[in-house]
Amino acid sequence: MSGRVIDNLEAVSPRRVVHALRTLDPAGGGVVTYVQHLRRSLAERSVELHCEAVFPSSRHWRVLALRWPWQFRARIRARLEGADLLHVHGVFGWHVLLGVMAARRAKCPYVVTLHGHLHPDALRERRLAKWLCLSLFGRRVLEDAAAVTVTAEEEAHCLRLHAPAAHVAEVLPGLDVPASEPPPPERPIADTSCLRLLYLGRLHPHKGVHRLVQALAALSRRGVSVHLTVAGSGLRHYRWWLHRLVAWHGLGSRVMFMGHVDADERAALWNTADALALPSRSENFGFAVAEAMAMGRPVIVSKNVGLASLVSAKESGLVVDARDSVALQAAFMALADPERRQRYGRNAYQAARQALSLQTMGDAHWQLYERSGAP
Repeated sequence: MSGRVIDNLEAVSPRRVVHALRTLDPAGGGVVTYVQHLRRSLAERSVELHCEAVFPSSRHWRVLALRWPWQFRARIRARLEGADLLHVHGVFGWHVLLGVMAARRAKCPYVVTLHGHLHPDALRERRLAKWLCLSLFGRRVLEDAAAVTVTAEEEAHCLRLHAPAAHVAEVLPGLDVPASEPPPPERPIADTSCLRLLYLGRLHPHKGVHRLVQALAALSRRGVSVHLTVAGSGLRHYRWWLHRLVAWHGLGSRVMFMGHVDADERAALWNTADALALPSRSENFGFAVAEAMAMGRPVIVSKNVGLASLVSAKESGLVVDARDSVALQAAFMALADPERRQRYGRNAYQAARQALSLQTMGDAHWQLYERSGAP
């Protein structure tokens, strides 16, 4: 995933920015989506953008296979010769250590985008390895960066706990928001009373898909009609548990698992979804939430989702406590009202147009790159 994006109308030389990632596999989640959207947001700018990744797929557990890091080291060194800036994604992993070392060798400034890696929930996974990374090089990487970008004040707070001297910049990702409000979802005549919820993302316990299933089961026992579509792949044992949970509650006809979906399949999902739900324990941004808002769909999110404050301020959906099953059920019931769904959906689309467009993302990153030392 390397290439050139140049505005031919400008006489100045293009800025050459190199991105360092763990993987470019689309199954890798929000980091890959972020970079793909950033490439598009800078399409009209004078930017030459390259990406280098360590691992060929998101299944990166074989970290002791040094062939990939060794190859990455050579590639990133070559990329940074004559580059204006290095953009590092995350704070843990070979791409961070080797990328920053190469940048220092080339006397190239760098910026870091955290992607929620310092959130307490994220730090609990592989705790010892992450503690060692922060102690040996992570804090120094963050404090020596020209800027460290965050998407919310909570993420900035997490950064200050671990690297007080880091230069913080709040930069929101963006996506392609339609020029006009998308039409409401298609609804069969026989399906007028059923609320059709969508979960879109990686399957992991901290995302809270099991909470959606449990809330749906409680409402089903009360005769409330709710259907849940789960689109995404993830941890095998969690997928197995979710299927068992659905079977245990007898929800086979109300919950559909689709696995990983491509761009065309995602577009089709919005034609039938009334709302998106993401009761995550930790989510520094939430690309699926932004996508739902851009499509004019209301959202149900936990307080721990980075976009929760925007959702609340713009009345684009409902914000609940991730651990409160009763509140989650109440949110389902609230969105069962068609008029309320439509009002929230209109607000969501307008909020996305104002704050989450590719234009806004491109402007923010262009300014970030200029402030960070790219000539």
